[in-house]
Amino acid sequence: MDPRLLQYYNRELQFLRELGGEFAREFPKIAGRLGLEGFECTDPYVERLLEGFSFLAARVQLKMDAEFPQFTQHLLEVLYPHYLAPTPSMIIARFLPDPTEGALEQGFVIPRDAELRSLLGKGEQTSCEYRTAHPVTLWPLEITEAHYFAGKEPIAALDLPEAHKIRAGIRLRLRTTQPGLPFSKLPLERLSLYLQGSDALPMRLYEQLLANVVTLVARPGQRPAPWHEVIPGPVIHRQGFAQDQALLPYVPPSFQGYRLLQEYFAFPQRYLFVELSGLGSATRRCAGEELEILILFNRADPALENRVAVENFVLFCTPAVNLFP
Repeated sequence: MDPRLLQYYNRELQFLRELGGEFAREFPKIAGRLGLEGFECTDPYVERLLEGFSFLAARVQLKMDAEFPQFTQHLLEVLYPHYLAPTPSMIIARFLPDPTEGALEQGFVIPRDAELRSLLGKGEQTSCEYRTAHPVTLWPLEITEAHYFAGKEPIAALDLPEAHKIRAGIRLRLRTTQPGLPFSKLPLERLSLYLQGSDALPMRLYEQLLANVVTLVARPGQRPAPWHEVIPGPVIHRQGFAQDQALLPYVPPSFQGYRLLQEYFAFPQRYLFVELSGLGSATRRCAGEELEILILFNRADPALENRVAVENFVLFCTPAVNLFP
């Protein structure tokens, strides 16, 4: 027997006595014929009748309350099915292309929903399986230098037409990983970066890259640079918000904004991806093995000075989720 039945019984009996008292004050003659003359019932037969009714009403109320979660669950399954689905494990996966295996000059695309399996350890029989959320294009590239600069002198040295609007910038130096391979042979139009780091550093970088960019400048790695190319905007785009980049599956009745919120609070790092676009003209023009990209801002962030390094910008990454058929 459910131990809550006694509590429900006392509550129903209390309700009948209080209601009987109110009825007796309002209609004393009728209440007298029913044996209800106040809060306490003097007629033992009427009292037993009230107790029996309270017992039956308590059982009905207990059953109704027990079925309420089932009702709400079925309602949520129809209207908001994602609320009841468990949140799977999510990771950031990084691919390390081997320049000695295969031709990467044209770019090797790893599509969305690519299957990733973990290695089996000793005595293990089941591997962890993940599915990628973003398509990743592998290039024979690496980032060899990343530096955040601010101040008048480094900005004036850039010799740009709109230097008065620039307050800070990030210098990224790219190098091909195959000896003798110039950038001009790479059909590189866009490049995805994952922002990683400790504390709030990736968030500060993300804010600067998406809110404060003035322009983007590309130039060869040698000094002095024989040329530089100003890439017109918008040149930096956020990733992870489109439906074809979703980590968690959502059925059509669900509002897609809830998916964005759920993914953010469960795994905020999945949104720390930005894409540099419009690089095709500069890469075709670069005959060397190094290309420098300057991302220029209209506002400086003192918290980023002397803290930005190569480790904060990672190539060939994608979010992945532990979901599979």
